[in-house]
Amino acid sequence: MPFDVEALAAETLVDPDGNPHRLGDVWADQTQVILFLRHFG
Repeated sequence: MPFDVEALAAETLVDPDGNPHRLGDVWADQTQVILFLRHFG
């Protein structure tokens, strides 16, 4: 299933300290592995 890389790059996540980070900025300098974990409970 293809996904939209540009839409994913525009997403913003918040770190444990509450600081927002744009996903596109994370992989701008080098290749990154992004792992999504689902939490139940």
